[in-house]
Amino acid sequence: MQLYKTPEGRQKIIDWYETALARIDANVQSVWADTRFGRTHMLAAGPANGEPLFFLPGVAGAAPLFRRQLEGLSERFRVYAVDLPGQPGRSDPCPPSFLDNSFVDWFCDVLDSLGLESAHVGGQSAGGGIAMKIGIEAPDRTRSVFMFGPTGLARAHLPVKIWVTKVMANRHADALEQDLTAKSIRPKRTGESFGTYDRELARLMALATRNFRLDRALGISSEQTGRVHVGAGLRMLHKFFFAEKKAWLRQLKVPALLVFGEHELLVNPHKVARQAQKLIPHLRVEVVKNAGHGAIFDQPEIVGALLTDFIISARKSPSPAGPLHA
Repeated sequence: MQLYKTPEGRQKIIDWYETALARIDANVQSVWADTRFGRTHMLAAGPANGEPLFFLPGVAGAAPLFRRQLEGLSERFRVYAVDLPGQPGRSDPCPPSFLDNSFVDWFCDVLDSLGLESAHVGGQSAGGGIAMKIGIEAPDRTRSVFMFGPTGLARAHLPVKIWVTKVMANRHADALEQDLTAKSIRPKRTGESFGTYDRELARLMALATRNFRLDRALGISSEQTGRVHVGAGLRMLHKFFFAEKKAWLRQLKVPALLVFGEHELLVNPHKVARQAQKLIPHLRVEVVKNAGHGAIFDQPEIVGALLTDFIISARKSPSPAGPLHA
């Protein structure tokens, strides 16, 4: 499947990937897993027999975004930063569907290929939504779930102002990167910026917006005609911007961590945190100061410490997979 608008656009994203990868201050290896959706590529760091942590990016994200986690957590854990299939990165261009259990099947394939019975899994935005689904649908393969601004927990606000004034204005990637970075964000201005302090995230978002075929990655358009299927598009919007059914969310029984930035753009973080904790009583919730939609990128040291403490606690918690051992 052709996921890029032009060969030149593909090369721009490859160049970003290689540059971001070169800046990672850790002994990083490329690791591959065979799955029913082709080969999946991951950046891995940490002891080979260490406790496995998988980080899943959001839509149009890629593994190097988790550079701070590869650096900061790999002394203690085996950290896998994943290139999702069908998204920018090195994995095969064969996207699983967000609308069924395809990503659950894919993740189980990854674990099987790596010889792992279970792992801690988490992610950013849609990646957090995938991790939550894995925890619910495959609890025996899931040691814990950690979610950063995930989809699926609450009805989200469509960022119409940003889309119309920034993205649709046909600005080039360099200018768009500036627009998507919260250089001087204040609570009253949260809705005026995407709300990230992380320049690599803003850069990849800008490049992907200009050069990546998101419609094809999401399976909502025809590769032959190029036209978007209206029904599929509406189902995808519902998936990303509306809450899953409460009865299904209550099935999340594995240890779980939910993290929002205080300047979260898509939802009211404090309100959703309270609602989620009522729905899932064992859920640990944190709202991080001076962070936007990507708290894990905006405040990596703070979130890294929260995540480490959570995983240590999760080891002691009973789970459907049975007792956990480091």
